[in-house]
Amino acid sequence: MKTGLTGPPALEWAVASGALPGETESGDAYLVRSSAVGTLVAVVDGLGHGCEAAAAARAAVRALEAATMQSVADAIRHCHSTIAKTRGAAVSIVFFEASDYTLTWLGVGNVQGVLVSGQRDGTRPREHLFLRGGVVGFRLPSLRPSKLPVVPGDTLILATDGIDGDFVRDSPLDDPPARIAERILARHRKVTDDALVLVARHVG
Repeated sequence: MKTGLTGPPALEWAVASGALPGETESGDAYLVRSSAVGTLVAVVDGLGHGCEAAAAARAAVRALEAATMQSVADAIRHCHSTIAKTRGAAVSIVFFEASDYTLTWLGVGNVQGVLVSGQRDGTRPREHLFLRGGVVGFRLPSLRPSKLPVVPGDTLILATDGIDGDFVRDSPLDDPPARIAERILARHRKVTDDALVLVARHVG
């Protein structure tokens, strides 16, 4: 379990993960990186599992760390060109803008993303990240990021395909991010793949 508080804007975040049973390395990785203009959050799933998947995931994280933080599409393109000699990865990336309380997100591959409103009156539905088919480092689709407003209490969840899709319906969000991440991993982890879930809450 990894946890942190970063910003701007202020985000409380946590990551729970595990390698495929029998493997010593996980092909799933993440990045949380802040600057004066905002915070970038990404989850990466190297294709397959084992050491080659882990190497692809690490290379993708390094590439995203070196990319500009003001364009998620440019960050994905930079990652794509940088990891071309690896087996490739699925990447979902989210940028929380400090100046206007918005997020911009983009997904290539199968790392799921959902934004759950901190308002419990039902006036704002859950938003799901639209995932574009492709493999970063191998075949890049047309990139069309989308932008959403965020307010304190809103919670982002990113999960690799080692987490089954039911986690979206089984995610009460009154708990701290660390407890939510641990619960999702415990209840929804598949035994056939690496698994990682990242939970980030906008706290102001």
